[in-house]
Amino acid sequence: MIGLSLMVVGIVTAAISGGLTGPMVKRFGEKRTLYIGQFFGSSGMLVAGLAKTGAWLLASIPIISLWNISMPAAQSMMTHRVSEREQGELQGALQSMRSITFIIGPWVFLRIFGWFVDPKHPFHLPGAPYYLAAAFLFTAMLMSTRIKQTPLQSQAAMPPSVPLVPPEITATGAAPIVTCHRF
Repeated sequence: MIGLSLMVVGIVTAAISGGLTGPMVKRFGEKRTLYIGQFFGSSGMLVAGLAKTGAWLLASIPIISLWNISMPAAQSMMTHRVSEREQGELQGALQSMRSITFIIGPWVFLRIFGWFVDPKHPFHLPGAPYYLAAAFLFTAMLMSTRIKQTPLQSQAAMPPSVPLVPPEITATGAAPIVTCHRF
């Protein structure tokens, strides 16, 4: 069953990421695609939490996988809000946040699962981690409906957010790198 579920995850994720995200963004726009994806992620987590059989859990995979349409939309919306010079910082911050959640998330959800299946506690709710994930995603979806979408602008037309550093000097956090020109 584990092998089958992993195969379904791989196939559905590839199909959605490769064939659905672009058309969704074209049809609904980035903002709607973001919260549609979060809605399906939340709904899928709820179905997974309610699953009493392996078939139910398998049925939740395509629904949860539709969540994959939201990250490209969110990332695109964020890149429109920063200057060309800040793109690397934005991508680094996004990757850092992702890494932190990959470290903290499994520990938190494992602890929640352990608490709710422990016979010493009055509640027996093995789906609790999925319910919490569904609540987080639903909250994120509600919050994303309030995002003000900026009109698409070319990066060249956008004024730099922090005009304190000349373009020939790039700050890296440790020390600036100065570009030298040969004469």
